Amino acid sequence: MKKSVYLILTAAVIACVLLPVLTACNNSVAGTGGRDRLVVYNWEDYIDLDMCDDFAAYYKEVTGRSLEVTYTTFDTNETMMTKVLKGDANVDLICPSEYSIEKLLLAGCLLNHKDVLADIAPQAEQLGLTFDGMSSLGNGDGNVEPDIMNVIRPMFGALEGSDGKTYDMTEYMVPYFWGTLGILYNTNVISEEELDEYGWGVLWNVQKNPLLENKILMKDSVRDSYAAAVFYMYEYGLLPEGYEDYSVQQLINCTDEPILRTAERILTEQRAHISGYEVDFGKDDMINEIVYADLAWSGDAMYAIEEGDYDEETDTYQLGYYVPSSASNIWYDGWVIPTTVNNKLAAMMFIDYMCRPMNGIRNSMEVCYTSAVAKDKLRQDEDVCAFIEENEYDIDEYFDDEVRYPVINETLGVMRDFGARNDDLVNMWQRAKSGAGIDSSLWWILFVIILGIGLVVGAYFAMQALKMRPRKTPSKSEDSKEL
Repeated sequence: MKKSVYLILTAAVIACVLLPVLTACNNSVAGTGGRDRLVVYNWEDYIDLDMCDDFAAYYKEVTGRSLEVTYTTFDTNETMMTKVLKGDANVDLICPSEYSIEKLLLAGCLLNHKDVLADIAPQAEQLGLTFDGMSSLGNGDGNVEPDIMNVIRPMFGALEGSDGKTYDMTEYMVPYFWGTLGILYNTNVISEEELDEYGWGVLWNVQKNPLLENKILMKDSVRDSYAAAVFYMYEYGLLPEGYEDYSVQQLINCTDEPILRTAERILTEQRAHISGYEVDFGKDDMINEIVYADLAWSGDAMYAIEEGDYDEETDTYQLGYYVPSSASNIWYDGWVIPTTVNNKLAAMMFIDYMCRPMNGIRNSMEVCYTSAVAKDKLRQDEDVCAFIEENEYDIDEYFDDEVRYPVINETLGVMRDFGARNDDLVNMWQRAKSGAGIDSSLWWILFVIILGIGLVVGAYFAMQALKMRPRKTPSKSEDSKEL
């Protein structure tokens, strides 16, 4: 009996000594059931969800370990940034837009991909991983479209941090999808001639189309709706004095007080002509003809156009997408690794996996957004071309479509972080969206109405009080006197 107790105690001591050592040898993070775990924080409807299972299978094939991929979503960059900046997002990967990446980077929330690679180098070398598809490791542009990097690199390649250091954002992000901001419209209600003549004014129903009134949706996103307002001001000569010669790139990122005041007035006035604000349901409302115009991102527009009606006899689609030639926004969403990452190896492998041509086109086909994988690499890949044809697209028409692959020029501005001025913009947007900035004469009308109601109610209760007041009754002595 004593011998058995001795053996048990010896085994327990050995286990206590070896357990930390064995744990330290495993750089992966265990999920449920002993599996490794990867938490992805992305936009809704922004990936082929089967890709998560495929990546888990690939991860196991390479590492020999099972992987649980948890996919969580956000609706706007602002929602995502609030959680990340507060430390409430315990995730391994995020896919924000360029201006959000800039903000998170300068706030110290992101990891440099070169540093991450250095941390996992022994594992990567042992597993034969090279991460050739990524553009963030100094190996050229990897599989990413060079034209995209040619915009991002000069604009975000030397960011000045509050710590006095300079940061190259291209080392912290790998582009995933890209596109434009424009107008999704019903072709039976809005003509191309109207769009060419009125441009962004269509979202304010400047042309006074009776079918369009109160059938317009705007984005419930401060940056996108503000951009549309600035473009409208630019197109219609409504910019404050001194800003007439600003470029599109300057205007989309301008937060000077005169610009904000004008934008607030214009967005407030717009409320009389629109149905409301949306983030995700706009494309469905357009397909179902609940509304006839929507401020839209190009990928959502492509989805709606393809899901909407099509007349084979006339070769016309129910919906169309229009980017005013005067000014618009071109945006880039990309993968970043936050400081909260728990599984660096899986995070790097996932980014590189998304950069493969076949995976890029699969995601594009699923959600209709344009993959950041280089167009030439896609066209030269036989499997990609076969997949495109299987989905009933003509190869040349697919890659020559300017909605899907817009021409990058000076009329397309890129959003930057507003820094300390962001709160002023948000406050302006909240006032405009709620109508808090409506004309003072309307406030006087509202005041008179409320005052009138108050007087009527006051008179009613005064009368009720008089009725309930006790009446004076004569005493017995007074009755006897009368007799």
